[in-house]
Amino acid sequence: MATVCKLYRGEKPQLIPPETWTLVTYERVIINDRNMARNNMLIMPPFDGDFLWARNLRWASIAVPEGDTRPRQFMSRFIRDPYGDRDDTGAADHLATPGRSWETTSWFFAGQAGQPVGVEVWHDHDQPWPLEHAQLVGTTWDY
Repeated sequence: MATVCKLYRGEKPQLIPPETWTLVTYERVIINDRNMARNNMLIMPPFDGDFLWARNLRWASIAVPEGDTRPRQFMSRFIRDPYGDRDDTGAADHLATPGRSWETTSWFFAGQAGQPVGVEVWHDHDQPWPLEHAQLVGTTWDY
């Protein structure tokens, strides 16, 4: 039997400040098997196990000042226990492309009972950059 928790952001963009790792917040919980959702930011497994974690992010298009040809980069990562013994994994970085930039990443790693997992994002634009859409999913199987 699968156990799934899915958090979703899609109505109001989250402004991400430049050059600061920021925890993504979500607007609603879509699936919450075994009550794993915490504070619309984190998934906390009630048991130890190997999970498939996935994130889907969409950055808004941004206005770049005329003559500014500097490439923009955005990064994301899974973060275990962001308010305690921080441990990140499954990081990815991308150059921003014209218009909206999408990223979908999955990563297999252990979920520890009571250890919350979230997603952090970072960028190097000179202004806050809107994160328009985000999803976080944790899935495991019981045998």
